[in-house]
Amino acid sequence: MQSSQKHHSDAPASAGRMLFFLGAAGCIALATTFLLATSDLGYFSKASIFAGVTSLFVLIGIALFLYHRNSFTSERKIIEENPVNGITSEIESKLLALDDANRFFGASLQPADMFMLISSRIAEIFPFSASLLLVPGENAASMKIIQAGGKNADEMHGLEMNINDSLTGRAAASGVPEIEENPDSESVPAGNSEGFRSSAAIPLIHDQRVFGVLQLFTDYKITADEETICILEAIGEHAAPIFKSSFAFEESLSNALTDPLTNFPNQRALFMVLESQVAESQRFRERPLAVLAIDIKDFSAANLKFGHATGDRILVFTAKLLKEHLRKMDFLARSVNDEYLAILPTAPEKTALDIVERIKAGFAKTPFKVSEGETINLRLNFGWATFWKDGEIAQQLLQNAQLRKQQAKSAEPNKVLWFPKEYVN
Repeated sequence: MQSSQKHHSDAPASAGRMLFFLGAAGCIALATTFLLATSDLGYFSKASIFAGVTSLFVLIGIALFLYHRNSFTSERKIIEENPVNGITSEIESKLLALDDANRFFGASLQPADMFMLISSRIAEIFPFSASLLLVPGENAASMKIIQAGGKNADEMHGLEMNINDSLTGRAAASGVPEIEENPDSESVPAGNSEGFRSSAAIPLIHDQRVFGVLQLFTDYKITADEETICILEAIGEHAAPIFKSSFAFEESLSNALTDPLTNFPNQRALFMVLESQVAESQRFRERPLAVLAIDIKDFSAANLKFGHATGDRILVFTAKLLKEHLRKMDFLARSVNDEYLAILPTAPEKTALDIVERIKAGFAKTPFKVSEGETINLRLNFGWATFWKDGEIAQQLLQNAQLRKQQAKSAEPNKVLWFPKEYVN
């Protein structure tokens, strides 16, 4: 370290001496040329002396160039052999590879894919057995593991940890990497600490705020010296903007596929999922698939009677209650106005009709609270379509489900009656 710093301090003096010698040689050459021009020597003598001076000047220049080049090579070698703060040229090149990943993929990869890519690059710099990416949880004392890789990754992914007095919490609070030996259950959730000898928590910082923590686990002892801390800090500095870009991409993608009122997927998201489900049913011809088209009976009248703010609340209430009565595997999206679309994977027509009846019963016993003293029971219109029977592509299924819904609506009298709460009860 000291030799590298000394060489850096000698570099300006060396360059100054080189410029001094070159300038002195130039002055001597000019003075000699002037004296030759004013002397009484013959032409041949003047030409010979001038050629000699010129050659000498060129040789001095070449010698100084070679000296400078050798000094630069020596300086570079000293820097590589005595890296400042442990960042060798090899590590620096691998850190720059992280920046390349951000430049090429930061705005196009979701966090899961970006995490895998970055973890593989970091492992070349700082080998580890497992890695976690954590972000703040629902309360200030917790962090959630949104990505996990390596040993025991499946058991740890998605868990929420209490970070009080933990390695992760200390790193998030201090803003600098933290290291501990023999990580315990507070640092490794779900009792997966066996086989890990050390752990390092690296804070991810943006705009002077910690937005996440990258935690690495190793099967060897991590020495908490200045060189190791410097490498971990460098990893954090290069990884933070990458994950931040990936989070921003995921958020923009989510906004593009999410209905802003209900916070449920929108019709664009439903088309993407439905295309995938249709492809699966086309591959496995015996695999059933059904689609539901749903809207709220007389929603425009309710919107007019109670106001648009209440109408929005009705839309949110309907989405949540529909989701409660669908199966876990089913996909619900808001389409346009008061229409909702649901995809029912592996559901034949009988299953789809059973789900419709379950939804009707759920809405019948769950009134919507208009105000403190008034409630109403919402009723829904349904249409359905099943794969093969009603269509073989996504668009056909949706059109036939909506057509069946319209036919059901036209079969009922177009009449709206609103009763006061006491009469309803």
